Amino acid sequence: MIIAKQKRKENIIEYILYMRQIQDIIRASDFDIEIIDKTIINDFKVDDSVKSDMRQWYSDIILDLKTEKKEEVGDTKRLEDLIDKINDLHINLLNDSNEYKHSELYRWAKPNIEEYRKLSKQEQANDIKVCLDALYSLLLLRLIGKDFSEDTMQAMQTFSNLMAHLALHFRKREM
Repeated sequence: MIIAKQKRKENIIEYILYMRQIQDIIRASDFDIEIIDKTIINDFKVDDSVKSDMRQWYSDIILDLKTEKKEEVGDTKRLEDLIDKINDLHINLLNDSNEYKHSELYRWAKPNIEEYRKLSKQEQANDIKVCLDALYSLLLLRLIGKDFSEDTMQAMQTFSNLMAHLALHFRKREM
């Protein structure tokens, strides 16, 4: 909760990737708030009222995942809506004739987006979701020590550059 609030304020893309980690941690903890309490919440050096808020925050996410039938995989509706909002921003920037940088970043990323969309069988996913899925997959694979080809890393860099640009625009609009 504490880290999520900070990331939400500073960088919306990092926030989404972080929230995906939280969802996976909840799944790995078998949706058991007691496990989360012992392994995560108790490690924070904060007073009991903050820990109580954190427990409620995790419990709310657990409820959302269960209610939305996302126990195995997928983002909460709240996170999906945020991704859609960022995709709308992306489309607006592409349609803005003064926004050359975004168009250029997208032009570089587009072939990689199409390739990842095909490989991941996400034909219906919007471009932003495809980029986020790719970056989150990279994060998970790095955690287990997987090596990547130079081509893969270059493709991921195009996603990262596009997402960083969107995060800056999102932050400006949210302020």
